[in-house]
Amino acid sequence: MLIVKDPAQASDQIRQLAERLGGFLVDSEATGNGSASSASLSIRIPAARFGEAQAEIRKLALRIEIARFSAKDVTKEYVDRGARIRNSKAQEAQYLAILKRANTIKETLDVVAKLNDVRGEIEQQQAEFDALTKEVETVALAISQQADEQAQVFGLHWRPLYQLKRAAGDGLDSVAEYASTMATILCYLPSILLWLATILLGAAVGWRILRWAAKAFFASRPKVTPA
Repeated sequence: MLIVKDPAQASDQIRQLAERLGGFLVDSEATGNGSASSASLSIRIPAARFGEAQAEIRKLALRIEIARFSAKDVTKEYVDRGARIRNSKAQEAQYLAILKRANTIKETLDVVAKLNDVRGEIEQQQAEFDALTKEVETVALAISQQADEQAQVFGLHWRPLYQLKRAAGDGLDSVAEYASTMATILCYLPSILLWLATILLGAAVGWRILRWAAKAFFASRPKVTPA
């Protein structure tokens, strides 16, 4: 999350940055207005200029609450789609060869129909492959921005909305941690009770054995009477 003075202006600067680096804007969205405005956008830039774009985007922020940049590796998908296109084109060549040997109108129509289906698949696969080519050559960046909510009151910098959001987030995290801990305890409770019952039963049996042994020992000793 980038905290900026004007999210709309920052979004425009990021778009211009992407175009200057040889990339392009994928989508953008802005909500609210004034000091309560926020915006998010996604851009694609050449992979070789990822570090430069990251540094320039950071410069636009007054501060950074959350910074996360990631890239998706689509190399395997790119190779697979390329192979599918080559297979479809090979199939097209086979149908063209069969079409030349067709002797009847029915055979010709059947081959033409299959040929049209294959060509339709090739067009679709090629369009998807072209779009994927851009993904292989570029890196996607998703950037969220929010207007600086700090206000100056009596000469002090006061950010009530920001602090309220942080407090609410911390409170929810605490509740989630408590719920997770209680759920873990409940899951282990049957096992704990079984172990406790086993220990108590063992202690009770051990105590009974000790009492029996003590009685047997003292009962077997001869009584000594005083002279």
